[in-house]
Amino acid sequence: MRKSLTITAATAALFVLPVAAFADSHTQEFRANITQANETGASATADLSLDGNNLTVSISGDGFFDGFPHAMHFHGEPGGDNVCGPLNPGEAGFDEADVDGDGFLSVVEGVPAYGPVTVSLTTEGDTSPDSALAVDRFPTSSTLDYERTFEVSDEVAENLSTLHIVIHGADLDGTGEIGTLENEDGTMKESSLDPDLPFEATAVAACGQITAVAAGGIDTGAGGTATSSSNTGLLAAGVLGLGALGTATALRRRGNQVA
Repeated sequence: MRKSLTITAATAALFVLPVAAFADSHTQEFRANITQANETGASATADLSLDGNNLTVSISGDGFFDGFPHAMHFHGEPGGDNVCGPLNPGEAGFDEADVDGDGFLSVVEGVPAYGPVTVSLTTEGDTSPDSALAVDRFPTSSTLDYERTFEVSDEVAENLSTLHIVIHGADLDGTGEIGTLENEDGTMKESSLDPDLPFEATAVAACGQITAVAAGGIDTGAGGTATSSSNTGLLAAGVLGLGALGTATALRRRGNQVA
């Protein structure tokens, strides 16, 4: 009976340990390639790492207007069919998206494609949609170097691959200033979100879809990937399980010989 129990326990270890090792790893990796909108020439790359509901976002970019706040958000209905949409004049569908025909894509004109704000990528404090226009808490440099870890809702965590990163703020008339773009009557062109802000302050500068990173990981079937460390854990646990089974087999043979 004792020999049988030893073998059964070792066999169970072979199958249970890898599963436990896999369950310990929750990290999922994502990326967004963020390309220009409104012909700004700006672009960025975002790397995202999700561990449960804790999300680390790193954004590195270039070609943005220097010295003015760049509001950055996750846009989209979680789980919805969101796209960056036509972003630049000349692209298919841009004329239809440019409802007022001014040649620029405003925030409101882009919402039907990329959806509403779900997360505000502020440098500190609140990250909810309530901080969408918290201009004192967004990066201001032309070369974005942003990194922050914060908590997201279950809905956002489970649907990251359906969301987009949109970066706002652009010198659209090439004057070297924000707020000089004018209407035909010579008045300042206002933001589609807040008439107290100039159009250029909230204009879409770049947009990119968030996608799951599969390289070096295992497809989890939940819009993300398990990191390669989970593979190492699986391998190590499997080796331990095989070792336990081999020891049990040797003990059984020795017992038979003694008997």
